[in-house]
Amino acid sequence: MKYLTLALVLLGLSSCGSASFEDQIRNDIAARIPTGICPEFPKGTVVSNIQVGEIVDIGLGGMTDVSYEFDYDINGKKGHKSSALLYIKEGSSYKLASMGGDCNYEMK
Repeated sequence: MKYLTLALVLLGLSSCGSASFEDQIRNDIAARIPTGICPEFPKGTVVSNIQVGEIVDIGLGGMTDVSYEFDYDINGKKGHKSSALLYIKEGSSYKLASMGGDCNYEMK
């Protein structure tokens, strides 16, 4: 199921040309959380019902704070998570800079 969801997300991106910022946020969460980069979400966690909350331009070097929430399933244990992401605006696009919590994500 998780691979089907990721495939549909990627298919949606390729078919529509460019995604909106909110689509990018959803795709970043859906693609990164299941990889195991966050200690509370082991590799293979199924992420669903991703909701983008408030998007706030912090005003420092193009930094933008984004709140989000999603449902998850870890080997049958279901739960709900809310946190925040930090993006850096580069021209007309955004690049994920940091994931909230203890996630081991480094901007490239």
